[in-house]
Amino acid sequence: MAAPAQPSLVELFIAQASEAAATVERVPREVQEVRAAIYRATDGVRSIVIADGEVLPGVFTAARSLTGALSKPNDDQLSTADAGVTEAFAGIARTGSICIAMGSMRAQASLLMPLHVAVLPAERIVARPRDLFDPKGIGAEALKRNLVFVTGPSATADMGPLVRGVHGPHRLHILVVG
Repeated sequence: MAAPAQPSLVELFIAQASEAAATVERVPREVQEVRAAIYRATDGVRSIVIADGEVLPGVFTAARSLTGALSKPNDDQLSTADAGVTEAFAGIARTGSICIAMGSMRAQASLLMPLHVAVLPAERIVARPRDLFDPKGIGAEALKRNLVFVTGPSATADMGPLVRGVHGPHRLHILVVG
């Protein structure tokens, strides 16, 4: 009897991120497809903070044309924005976590708004957290960064039952591109 097929890193990531209460959508690696997915994810919001992208810069340039998009928000706009869109530096398949490289509006867009939309290139998903720091892979870049690991929407159980959206995004929507 053959052993059951092992899920791909992308499939495992999607399963684990979903288990952690994130919503996940696979999107083809075409700028207009990703822009359309960002539009769907942010439908109904009035203001969206768009951070810069490094791996997929064209996606973030295109997203800036969405109604309500803010590429250089002031402090008042940051404090009242409904959604933030960032590029995820990497994803961890085993935990369903994304890693956000801090800088250039990424911290505010990923941690302050009620909705965080993360754009994750599929080829940047690694199996385990330690794989992220392997100098032979994307770890060569990771070792030079300040990273924040995000697993699902903000939550706390400090006061008893689990409560979501206490000190950060109430919802996390991940677009796996590729």
